[in-house]
Amino acid sequence: MNGRIDKEKLNRLMKLNSTLASDISFVKKINIVSETIKDIIKADRCTIFVYDSDTSSFWSAYIDGVDYIEVPDDKGIVSKVFKDKKTLIVNDTNSDPNFYSNIDESTGYHTETILAMPIMGYDNRCLGVIQLLNKLDGEGGFNENDSKILKFAINHIATFVELLFREN
Repeated sequence: MNGRIDKEKLNRLMKLNSTLASDISFVKKINIVSETIKDIIKADRCTIFVYDSDTSSFWSAYIDGVDYIEVPDDKGIVSKVFKDKKTLIVNDTNSDPNFYSNIDESTGYHTETILAMPIMGYDNRCLGVIQLLNKLDGEGGFNENDSKILKFAINHIATFVELLFREN
């Protein structure tokens, strides 16, 4: 792996820009971004967590596979990424002390690998975290190239989350 995003994936990310410029709803836009990123990176699931200071927890603004998840702000990979403001790749959740297995237990889903990235607002405060779960292409988990692809799209996600905050 040469550390570069291949041309096909880059073209799909660029097409995403023009799709999002069209007049479609906020919900459709966040779904399009999430599904496109999931497909390009080859992840099974995607969750966008937003931090709620009133409840000291993260809640799922976007999630597939289940209806809703809420995580206490002192638990899980989401908490670590949010507090450190750094991307984290975990390719063996069983060996990571930050992994919060209660979510898997309550949903029946089995998380093996995670790519988590902070969602930064325009004032450089962390608004939430995006997590991609379970790499599907059999390369042994997420890698730095996946992180680069997600970073390319994170600005769209940050814009949507920022708008969500302003509406509430």
